[in-house]
Amino acid sequence: MEKDIEYIEQLLFQNSSNIDELRHYAEQYNVPIMDKISTEFVKQLIRIKDVKSILEIGTAIGYSAMHFASCDPSINVWTIERKEEMYEQAISNIKDFGYESQVNVIFSDALEAFELLPTDQSFDMIFIDAAKAQSQKFFELYEPLLKDDGIIITDNILYHGFVSNIEIVRNRNVKQMVKKVQKYNHWLMNHENYKTTLINIGDGMAISKKEKL
Repeated sequence: MEKDIEYIEQLLFQNSSNIDELRHYAEQYNVPIMDKISTEFVKQLIRIKDVKSILEIGTAIGYSAMHFASCDPSINVWTIERKEEMYEQAISNIKDFGYESQVNVIFSDALEAFELLPTDQSFDMIFIDAAKAQSQKFFELYEPLLKDDGIIITDNILYHGFVSNIEIVRNRNVKQMVKKVQKYNHWLMNHENYKTTLINIGDGMAISKKEKL
């Protein structure tokens, strides 16, 4: 399995974007960003669905937001980041890589950022990659902004492999976190207005498609 992942990553990096230069920074400063395979998978979904408007919850240094925007010059990304250091780094990176006209960064806790979005804004895709214990709250808060037939992607639904094997977790706080992720996954799979599939890619990903009512 590891050899397969290495093989695919090698092929993908042969056509890598200059945005991937940020992977070195992320590794050096321990910034959690999407792995290359997961990033390219989401980008392909963006192309297939002809996504033009994206809401991202959890900017970090702007790596994924810029990658999403790179799929097409007409794509507009709104992304929310609560940590000031990450926000400032994202702003700097977005300017340096030339995505200022496509990527809009909001400095706020995502649970308080709803009113900071344009009142007439709706989205083809929502990408949730922030505080894992709050995923359901993020989903419920922002899903009304999703267009009909839109998709919501939740990253890290396996939480470092602990979700499927909680018995190995010894730390009480981590175990509570894992239980919340498990609860969210179950809630998501049983949501009456969305069809969800879970994919074992990266740290696990849920893709939820809005059903036409």
